Amino acid sequence: AGFGTPLPMADPSEKITVDDCRVGAWVEVSNGGKEPWRGMIAKVDPTSSQPIAVKWVGNASPGLAVKPGVRWPTNTPDGLYTWRGGIHFVELETLLEVNDDLFHVANRKGLQHAELPCKPANVFCYERTCGGRCTGVPSASHPPPPAKQKDTAGTKGKVKPAAQPTAKAKPTPAPAPKTHNKPGPKPHSSASAKKGSNEKVKPAEEKKRKYDDAALGKYFEWEHNITGDCKPCDVLVPFTYHTSRIFNLEPGGVNYLVEERADPNNVRCSCSTSLLPALTDMLGKIEDLHKISKGQCPYRAMQCGGLLYHMHVYQDPVGKGYGVRALEPIKKGALICEYSGEIITTDEATLREQSYVQLGLFYLHDVHGKHNRGKYTIDPTMYGNVARMLNHSCDPNVTTLEMNSVNIMGDKCPKVPRLVLFAKRDIDAEEELCIDYSPGRDREDQLQKIMRCFCKTSKCKGWLF
Repeated sequence: AGFGTPLPMADPSEKITVDDCRVGAWVEVSNGGKEPWRGMIAKVDPTSSQPIAVKWVGNASPGLAVKPGVRWPTNTPDGLYTWRGGIHFVELETLLEVNDDLFHVANRKGLQHAELPCKPANVFCYERTCGGRCTGVPSASHPPPPAKQKDTAGTKGKVKPAAQPTAKAKPTPAPAPKTHNKPGPKPHSSASAKKGSNEKVKPAEEKKRKYDDAALGKYFEWEHNITGDCKPCDVLVPFTYHTSRIFNLEPGGVNYLVEERADPNNVRCSCSTSLLPALTDMLGKIEDLHKISKGQCPYRAMQCGGLLYHMHVYQDPVGKGYGVRALEPIKKGALICEYSGEIITTDEATLREQSYVQLGLFYLHDVHGKHNRGKYTIDPTMYGNVARMLNHSCDPNVTTLEMNSVNIMGDKCPKVPRLVLFAKRDIDAEEELCIDYSPGRDREDQLQKIMRCFCKTSKCKGWLF
C-alpha cells in the first residue's frame, strides 16, 4: 500500500504495538502531559525493553544555534521543525501516536533555501498547524508503510486511546548538572570501513585493526587501544572522534584551536609528587602507579594523550544505548582516559544548554580549576573521545579528577585543567566502565528526576539527575 491507499479503521481500544511501528513512520511521544515529543522511527528492536528508536525533531526557532557559528536566520517562519536531539530508544507505553503524515517537507512562501542552515529536505512542517501555508507539499522522505498500517482519526497511522495511561512518560529535561548523558546533533562522518569477514577476533588482535582493513569484520579501531562495534559516526548519537581538546572561546563559537600535545620525552614524571597524592586523597591507598600501569608513566600518558588499557565500545542490550567495557583487568587508581571535547566559555555553554536540555543532551561538564573557576566548560557533543561513551551508574567504578595540564602552546590558549578518568576500584575484564552523572547527590529527593536510571545496582537512586 502506498501513501494514497485508504487503510482500514483500527479498533480504538487497541494499544500501540511493535507491529504498528516501522522505520520511517512519524511518532508522538508522551512528555508527562505537556507538548509531546515528536520524531521519526529510526529502528525497531522487538527484543528490547525499549524497542523503538526515535530520531527527534524540534522547533527551528529564529536565532537557534545549529552548530558553533551557525544559527537559524531571524526571519525563519514559525511552525517549522528540523532534526534536533539525535536518537533515543523509548518504551511502547510512551508512544501516543504512530502516523505517516504528521509532518511534510516545508514549502513556505518566502522561505529562502539559501538562508537555511541545513538542507531544505530536512526542514519539516507539522501537518496539524500548517493551515495550508505550504504549497505543492512533497512527502517527507521515508519509506511507504506496509498494508498493515492502521488508521483511527482519518490519517494514516494509529493513535493511542485517550484513556490509556502514560506511565513511564518521557519527562521534559530541566536544567541539570552539567555532567551529561547521550543524544545530540549529527556531526561529521568518519572514514568508512570496508566490509570483511565476520570471523571472531581475539581482544589482543582488535587493537591492530584500522578502518580501511579489509579483514576488519564487525569491529572498528577508534584509536590505539579503543575498538568499537561500529564507527563513532554510527552510534545512536553520532559525533566526530577527536583525541585532543579543541579550544573554541570566541563569542558564537567560530574559531577553533586544536590543542597540541606534549612530546612524552619532554614531560617529566610527576606521579609521586602530583598524581599519587591527589588519587590517594580521593580513593585511599593505591599501589605503585607505574606498576599498575604496565610499567608506564600514567602522568605522561595523561598529558600526552596516551591510553594504557584496551577498551571496547559496545551496544548495551538492556536499553542504555552504547557503553564501554574493559577488555583487560584494571587496577584501582589506574588511568582510564581524559574527558575530551570542545573547551568553551561558561557563557557559551549556557546558550548551548538551552538547546541541549530540550533535546535530552547531557554531555556538558564544567571545569572547576582553582584559577579559572566558573570560566570554562567541556562540550563533547560534536567532538569528543571514548570518555563520551561511558554510561551512568549509581555505584560507579570510574571517577573524575582535575589535573593541571602541561601547556606547550603558550599564550595561544589558557591553562585549563584536564578532566581525567581513573579507576575507582579494581575492575575486571569485560566489566562495563561507568561514572556517576550526579555525584554527591545520593538520595532520590536530591535529584530533579530528569531521566530514569537503568544501572540496576543495589545503590540505584532511580534517576540520572
